[in-house]
Amino acid sequence: MPFSRRRLVFSAVAVSGLLVVALLLRLGFQWRQAIADIDSMIVTSDPVDVQGGSSFQYNEWSTADLLSKQSARMTHHDAPPQSVAVQPAPTLTESTLNILLLGTDARPGDVDPTRTDGIILVRIDRENGRVSMLSLPRDLWVTYPTGTSGRINAAYAVGELQLGAGGGAAVAKATVGRLLNLEVDNYVMLNFESFRNLIDYIDGIEVDVPEAIFDPRFPTEDYGIIEVRFEAGRQWFDGERALTYARTRNVDSDFGRNQRQQLVLIAIFERLSQRGMLDRIIGVDNYTQMMRGYVQTDLSRRQILALANFAGEISIEDLHRYAIDSRMIVELNDPATFAAEPVALRRVVREFTGETVPTAGGN
Repeated sequence: MPFSRRRLVFSAVAVSGLLVVALLLRLGFQWRQAIADIDSMIVTSDPVDVQGGSSFQYNEWSTADLLSKQSARMTHHDAPPQSVAVQPAPTLTESTLNILLLGTDARPGDVDPTRTDGIILVRIDRENGRVSMLSLPRDLWVTYPTGTSGRINAAYAVGELQLGAGGGAAVAKATVGRLLNLEVDNYVMLNFESFRNLIDYIDGIEVDVPEAIFDPRFPTEDYGIIEVRFEAGRQWFDGERALTYARTRNVDSDFGRNQRQQLVLIAIFERLSQRGMLDRIIGVDNYTQMMRGYVQTDLSRRQILALANFAGEISIEDLHRYAIDSRMIVELNDPATFAAEPVALRRVVREFTGETVPTAGGN
């Protein structure tokens, strides 16, 4: 090989080596930053005791029984509590993991514990490569493990106010666990602002809107109202548009909003899958940084990283959607709202866990 050609080859190899080293250094810096961001999301606190824990034997109450129990709990608070400590978070070596997603739209400056107007239980079935989502309507009337009753979206605030820091997550998990007769292992609470940031970073999402929507009184962050419209069909949303779509409910109800929230989550997953593994690796610190300050969880760092790896192994066909909808409720007398009809609730929980296969709907 002529000297000039050898020198050209050696130079190319040297430049390539420098580029690889630079990339590795960059990735090392990004991962250090990503780990720091993840650690900032993890909430550690002393164990909080709540009545009854998060795993209950299901009781098939009639509407009259439910109202009677709720009335007694709302007026009598002197009964000695039966405290059961919330268990430490399980590891991902378990075959299934139930994670409670709590979405809040707390505005800047809010200091009081907020209601969680997005409530979705996500079940990770690692053995079968299956992920299920079960949406719960925010106005569902439940009995909190603290002994009082109210809307399910107030469970977090009730826990924080009555039990102190850390009590909100414990009460929310225990409330959902009691309702569904499932163990709720972990929680993730997100401010809806994080969705807007993420969607803008990935250059938007495509959502197939089932039917046209017109909301003449959509609330804004400055406590005003605006008109919003969505045409039916597939369309591209930026973060602001997607968040508006997921939050609007005046046109129908919280049942419709639950479905829209699931559609947005599915669209985010699809978009991330389209961008590929390389993008997720190179931009890992960008993803975590935009979530910093907007997310809190009791998942460990190792669990979060393991879940991220698991997410890369599943496809859109592995995601299953369920909801407690308007066909599954029993209207209650004031001040209560509505409860889940026991038979319908058990059926959707069995489908959600994969115990039975739905005959229609559900996905």
